[in-house]
Amino acid sequence: MTDARMGTRRRALVPLAGGLAALVAMFQLVSSNVLAVNFTTANQEFELYSNYLQGAQAAGFLATNDTATGQDGGVAELGIRSAKLAGLCAIAHESIPVVGEVTLMILAGVPVRSSFANGTNTTTDGAGNTLTFDANGLLTGGNHITASNLFVNSRSLSGFGNLISGMNLGQSADTVDATAGIQWPAGQSRPSAGNFGLSVDRLNVGGLGGDTYGINLQGAITLPNLKIKVLPGRKTQADCPTQAAG
Repeated sequence: MTDARMGTRRRALVPLAGGLAALVAMFQLVSSNVLAVNFTTANQEFELYSNYLQGAQAAGFLATNDTATGQDGGVAELGIRSAKLAGLCAIAHESIPVVGEVTLMILAGVPVRSSFANGTNTTTDGAGNTLTFDANGLLTGGNHITASNLFVNSRSLSGFGNLISGMNLGQSADTVDATAGIQWPAGQSRPSAGNFGLSVDRLNVGGLGGDTYGINLQGAITLPNLKIKVLPGRKTQADCPTQAAG
């Protein structure tokens, strides 16, 4: 799965300092399947990593990102009807007066690796434990994150496509949601007929990494081993496994 340039509507910035308590409470409710999550930013991206994404019935289309700075750019809106992830590490950076630069890390599931090898599937997590798959590339074993009706708005995603099936590239963008059996979130700009879209029956991606403007969860999610940390300085993917273990 190569880099894709993608986009979205204007988004409200999540405050890292003052809103931290509310953010922690929100994710605790999310982990209990009480509340859906909409974690989005305006013109500031955050980083998203997972050892493995397993998706069933996915759709996407290209859109325009109307950022808070007024600089438009292309992004992709991706929706997945049901997903399973072998680990999650989301990283956001913010500069706070007096304190300086800090990093918000959201971790769940098995530890995410400190780096991914290009061109090969990811078969171990950040703790060195083996990830197991069946003949169709589907994750087996436990402690995985599960989600339904998951939507991601991203400028760049990369990973190893493992046994992807039923991909339709160039499908009219206004029809891909019906093909995948999803409904784009309220408030999101709708794709135009004839524009580029894609649909996939089975989307398996190892070593998923990218920059995104938002995660919008319309359905239920389980977040085993959930940890939310605010750390001094600038943290990267290299810090994902140690922070998951700490």
